[in-house]
Amino acid sequence: MNLTKEIQEAVCKAETKKGNHVAENFSYFYIGELDVISVTPKGFVSEFEVKISRADFKADAKKQKWYYFNNGLFKYVPNYFTYVCPMGMIQEHEIKPYMGLIWYDEDILTIIKKPKRIHSEKRDYIKLITKMLTVNNWKAYFGAQKLTILNREIKARNTPQAESEWLTIASNLHKNTNPKHIEE
Repeated sequence: MNLTKEIQEAVCKAETKKGNHVAENFSYFYIGELDVISVTPKGFVSEFEVKISRADFKADAKKQKWYYFNNGLFKYVPNYFTYVCPMGMIQEHEIKPYMGLIWYDEDILTIIKKPKRIHSEKRDYIKLITKMLTVNNWKAYFGAQKLTILNREIKARNTPQAESEWLTIASNLHKNTNPKHIEE
């Protein structure tokens, strides 16, 4: 297992123990994909951004999502934001005041700084959990999100060289949706 996935799983386990609902690599509004999203039963959302290298951490500052954070467009940002990284890689003085910081070392998560609430707007819990489950189901059963699959279908219909690629995808989709292929 790679380090990013290892850290994501550790965060998901910790958040699940708190009674929250979690998902990995979740597309959230316009800010992009969240490494880990955690939703409380009251509708508060936390984002956990996993960084495993200094270069990745530095590149994060250039992401489009910071436009929404910096301009108070709270409809599009989570209530809490936390960086999670290998022990000592990111220091507390390198992050914004509202951000949290967790260090990871061999399955142990150490809270260096708790995040501050960015805003108090709650999300529609049922809609958000439904979206999380839908995204997770498509990834688990089809290997990608629904839109990715549909885009592959369109590409295959519009480019002759993609026909063989599409036939493979279609064949796999058929196997995954045909009840006689379901293993007990």
